[in-house]
Amino acid sequence: MPTERRLAAIMFTDIVGYTALMAESEAKGLRARARHRELVRPLVEKYHGESIEARGDESLSVFPTALDAVSCALAIEDELHTSTDLKLHIGIHLGDVVVREGEVSGDGVNIASRICALSEDGGLCVSGEVYQSVRNQPDMEAVPLGEHELKNVGRPVAVYALGRPGAVSVAAPPTTRSVGPQRYVIGAALVVVGLATFAWWGWNRTSMTAGPIRSLAVLPLANLSGDAAQEYFADGMTEALISELAKIKTIKVISRTSAMRYKGTERPLTEIAGELGVDALVEGSVYKGGEEVRITAQLIHGGTDEHLWSESYTGPLENVLQLQADVALAIASEIRATLTPEEKRRLASARSLNPEAHAALLKGRHLYNRFTARDVELAGRYFRKALELDAGYAEAYAWLSITHWLPVLWGLNRPDFAVAASLANEALRLDPESAAAHTSIGWIASLRDRDWKKAERSFRLAIELDPSLADAHLALSDLLGIVFGRSDEAIQAATEALERDPLAPLHASQLGFLHMIARDFDAAVERFESVLEFAPDFAVGLASDYAYLYSHLGRHERALQIARRAVADSGTPSSRALLALFLARAGRLEEARQSLAQALEEGEEGYLAPSFAAAAHASLGNEDEAFRWLRRGVEEKGYFVLVIKHHPMYDSLREDPRFDDLLQRIGFPES
Repeated sequence: MPTERRLAAIMFTDIVGYTALMAESEAKGLRARARHRELVRPLVEKYHGESIEARGDESLSVFPTALDAVSCALAIEDELHTSTDLKLHIGIHLGDVVVREGEVSGDGVNIASRICALSEDGGLCVSGEVYQSVRNQPDMEAVPLGEHELKNVGRPVAVYALGRPGAVSVAAPPTTRSVGPQRYVIGAALVVVGLATFAWWGWNRTSMTAGPIRSLAVLPLANLSGDAAQEYFADGMTEALISELAKIKTIKVISRTSAMRYKGTERPLTEIAGELGVDALVEGSVYKGGEEVRITAQLIHGGTDEHLWSESYTGPLENVLQLQADVALAIASEIRATLTPEEKRRLASARSLNPEAHAALLKGRHLYNRFTARDVELAGRYFRKALELDAGYAEAYAWLSITHWLPVLWGLNRPDFAVAASLANEALRLDPESAAAHTSIGWIASLRDRDWKKAERSFRLAIELDPSLADAHLALSDLLGIVFGRSDEAIQAATEALERDPLAPLHASQLGFLHMIARDFDAAVERFESVLEFAPDFAVGLASDYAYLYSHLGRHERALQIARRAVADSGTPSSRALLALFLARAGRLEEARQSLAQALEEGEEGYLAPSFAAAAHASLGNEDEAFRWLRRGVEEKGYFVLVIKHHPMYDSLREDPRFDDLLQRIGFPES
């Protein structure tokens, strides 16, 4: 369904004293809520309106005209005129709204909810825009209440109490900003309490009905621009908000990969929260128009589906980082999270950005997150473009650094460590707290310098700075497992990553890999099979591990299926060498020799990962050639040569004295 922007009258209602009523008697509260809905919905329809949502004791409706909305509100008041057990706050504003898939958002909704919070018990308040539209109606009376500074509204809003002639009551002197000689405020105490506790979608009843919130997930923010080409921007804002919230140690925030699996879903929020194992969800939207951006976010309790908080934040594109930090701080405040002075400083220290450079970075991250060799290469182009536009952009330096060594993890080419290190160091000079830069430095320390202690420090610091950064968690678990041989710690690190990103196939696969190199093959196959249940094609990206495990278990046809798919997808010499390995293990020696010969021939022009060539030669009994290729891998400082110490793929070579010599040349620490 397309996104629609239109002018509408927005009516927001809720029950007076609902929290106290529920505390006194849940049955009474539920009866009041049911009566509220039974009363409001048919009257909204009668006056040409549309009931958008009814949650808890609140309702949100939109009307084509201000007169329709006010007529409906007055009809509601007429129905409740003699009621003693149900009274409603009602607020109406006339403004732009965004309508998408039956949901309404926009500043108009925010203003209507805040005006509702100003109304007298059982009364109606409207904005100046509404008053101007209905002021000549003979069956209505309005009393001006002054201009109010409403939270997150960039201008003072004139507010009027509205009702039948002779029925409008107001309290005495205003406590908010007033203009003119005759201004009033309805219930000064109610104003203070209302402004402190109300939000766009109701007040926070967390302590009474929802329980404490210690974990949350940010669902993909909707792109309200009406332009599908802007999806990268909405996804980038989602990822940035996750990173901002993850800086707060007292909140467990689910990482990006799992959250993005719910993009476009219509599943119940309580179900999503249960799958992710979180107490609350953040959902919302992003609208980028011209040089401005607006973020609307709402906090929803995962167990009760109750709206706890919502706000809209608008600002220039160059201040988008500060907008993200403001949202994170507001959510932290709403759930009563404890922030250290250092966390507050980090969230408050956002720099202004070149909007075009930021757009280029977001496009690069959008591609990078697909995690294929081709997309990472394209991502690097966007990171370079970001630096051309803003030479002081630390994150662009950090992510460009990663693209210079990442392909070595797939056995695709030789890494350019010198350039990668220079870029990462420049990122840290500009921003010493860049988690991505520290992750890159850690990999360079591990792969090029064999400085294992520095690598571990860098990965742990990256996790401390941004616990949602999956790359850092995986890097640490890899280092602990394949270099240090600290299997229990490695599995714990990977488990922590999986807890933060429970639907990420890469994390679950990492656990399978760690179990495999620890020779716990039953646990490894259990993990791998669980991944293939919801990501059946993922094994292709990690063909060496998945195929080896199935080959080790005697399931040779499954191993060959994965290996052949990898060849079809990439067609690299390295993938052909892997196919040769698994053909040999299946006893198909002639086919294995042919595949290896083709890999060696293609490797003259392309890149053949030495460790894969070595494994293929070893499977065919060519031990001298296997060690020649492994020595070449040590000289190249590639990734896969680090795996030889513990990976069962190289078990046939371990008794040869040359194997221990290789381990010494690599410089592995004592296990």
